[in-house]
Amino acid sequence: MTDTLAPPPTGAKHRTRRRRSRFGTVVFIALLVALGLVATGVLPVRDYVGRENSVNVAQNRLTELQEQNASLADDAEALYSEQELERVAREQYGFVLPGEIGYVVLTPGTPEASRQVAEPVATTERDRSFLGRIWDFITGSDIASDG
Repeated sequence: MTDTLAPPPTGAKHRTRRRRSRFGTVVFIALLVALGLVATGVLPVRDYVGRENSVNVAQNRLTELQEQNASLADDAEALYSEQELERVAREQYGFVLPGEIGYVVLTPGTPEASRQVAEPVATTERDRSFLGRIWDFITGSDIASDG
């Protein structure tokens, strides 16, 4: 039993083994760090990742545009039907069929109602001041149009 319980080695041989194992570990870590720096510095890793992101953004945009294009194509195809043409003509352009009477109802406070401005009442030359009549002569607004 005394043979198995040998004291730990304390000689120079044991110290060199420990130094070699530490040296090997330090060299290995230094090589890993150097390899990482070379990989990120020399190889275009950042450009590759950036381009991959831009490709993903472009793919998403392409998908959106294809969906929008399909929707617009459906709308354009629907315009070829008689019912859709009539609906657009009535709603957007106020067209009526022969024999029908078209009415436009303007409610107060809507932008269409505020655009309806009453025509100014024509003033006679005597109502205008002397300087106003001279300004009308200079600008040409005193000339009545024939139609």
